Amino acid sequence: MTEQVNSDTTSDTTTTITTVYISNLPFTASERDLHAFLNNYGASSVLIPTQTVRRFSKRHNSNPRKPLGIAFAQFANNTLALKAIQDLNGTVFQNQKLFLKLHVPYEADSTPDTDVKKPKEKNKVKKTPETAADTVYCHDLPDDITDSEIRELFQLYSPQEIWIYRSKVYRRKCIPFAPHQITAALVTLQSETPIGDICDSVAKTATLRGKSIIVKPAYVSKIQEIKQLVKDNLTNARDPPPAALAEPAPAPAPAPVEPAEQVQEGQDNAETNDVPPPPASSSDRPTVAAA
Repeated sequence: MTEQVNSDTTSDTTTTITTVYISNLPFTASERDLHAFLNNYGASSVLIPTQTVRRFSKRHNSNPRKPLGIAFAQFANNTLALKAIQDLNGTVFQNQKLFLKLHVPYEADSTPDTDVKKPKEKNKVKKTPETAADTVYCHDLPDDITDSEIRELFQLYSPQEIWIYRSKVYRRKCIPFAPHQITAALVTLQSETPIGDICDSVAKTATLRGKSIIVKPAYVSKIQEIKQLVKDNLTNARDPPPAALAEPAPAPAPAPVEPAEQVQEGQDNAETNDVPPPPASSSDRPTVAAA
């Protein structure tokens, strides 16, 4: 039933349309030329949309208006518009084939599209970290701050533990991405006064070396981080470094090797000393007279 109503509505709208949409129009065609071309079909007006193109060159900027290659022709009634479409659709105009059809006005759909995903709403409420009920955080302290100075600052609230450390922070007012090192401290107190009132009182009245200090309730996560770092440093300090491996003793120097000639000569001398002297020659024997 719904589809039938929509089709009837469309057909009624089509029968009342008197505007024809023309595409593939030559860029050299003017509204006067096109109006003369449609004059036999009772075209009352012709519109060729253009766009403005700006260029740097003055030579090409003489005529910044450029046609889009389309046109809209207005007729006296729907019958004349359909007659022009039937006769002129596909005809050649200035060496280009024209395409004509009824121009259906665009109407925005009032029903929202359910397929379009809605952007996620960003949660602007940031989760506040948990703060400790007995520990305060002091920062921007002097680099050479001592434990006694901090104890004197919080003497009315019985300071128990004091952790002094250095931290790197990034400030927007400084050079981008340039860290700024500060000295801070975590002070554990023993007092029935709420930690917020202690911070306000110390920040308003107390001074350190003539300058006011910033005191806030400490975050539980920061306390755990600092204690873990201290524990790791103590563990590394107690464990001795591994003993260095002893250098291996140098191998004994090999005995010098005598040359082969010296060995052979030594053997010859040994043999000479062991062999008895050779017998006396005939010349050495005594001469015997002949009988």
